[in-house]
Amino acid sequence: MAKIPYADSSGTLSVRVELKHAADVFLVDSSNYQKMNAGQKYTYFGGHYTKTPVTISVNGSGRWYLIVRGSGQYKYQFY
Repeated sequence: MAKIPYADSSGTLSVRVELKHAADVFLVDSSNYQKMNAGQKYTYFGGHYTKTPVTISVNGSGRWYLIVRGSGQYKYQFY
């Protein structure tokens, strides 16, 4: 299984993602990441994007995971 990118935030976190194809791109915090992996209902920030680059910003401290589904290759940068 591919390694899931993540970043630790102490307040506000943004990520910029460059896609090769349309994809679902979203950020989830640690508790929602666990729910997602367990097949439970979870909350996320993001959605389905057809244009690149994608920028998503979240507020909240802790670890945030970047999920990209459907694009294959992509580039990302947290800031």
